Amino acid sequence: MDIEIARKIVCAHDEKKLSEVAKAVDVLYQAFGTYQSITREMGKSDKFWIIRHRIFQLPAGILWKVDEGHIGIEQAYQITRLKQEEDQWVLAIAIVEAKGLTGKECRKVVNLVLKGGKSIMDSLRVLVGIRFDKIQPLLLPLGTDVWIAICKIAWAQRQRWEDLCYQLVLQGIGVDIQEVASQLERLALDLRQASRN
Repeated sequence: MDIEIARKIVCAHDEKKLSEVAKAVDVLYQAFGTYQSITREMGKSDKFWIIRHRIFQLPAGILWKVDEGHIGIEQAYQITRLKQEEDQWVLAIAIVEAKGLTGKECRKVVNLVLKGGKSIMDSLRVLVGIRFDKIQPLLLPLGTDVWIAICKIAWAQRQRWEDLCYQLVLQGIGVDIQEVASQLERLALDLRQASRN
């Protein structure tokens, strides 16, 4: 992307995906060197540029959820404030799965992690009552770490985690559904004949 395309994208930022705008901001930042220079050249505020540039640095899977509208711009910005990528994933998953976690609540959680020295899991539990160990994403006894890993892989592929699990289960068992149906049909015929005899 060149500077002119980046300018056009930013000028139409309300009509573009946030990840596209964030990428355009990165191009402008590389060209101008500082947020103040971009502000002088293009207008808006330094905060506008900072927020979008930081969002550009999020993992692709989280950006996908932002573009899909599951994570808002304020929530995404709060995710960027977390230093550890694993913490970013945990907060993003909490936002998507707990539905209703506001930007303000996210800010409180992040502040508790950064200033209070609490873990992201403890912060979510203490401030907003989210307990990952109580969320049963599947009817399997999966640990939180496994579920987070599944979400990371799925989102990076632009999939819902449920769809990825379904695909993996089908691959793992190597089942040909048509063959199973044929076998069941043959078994039913054999049972009918055996019951007649």
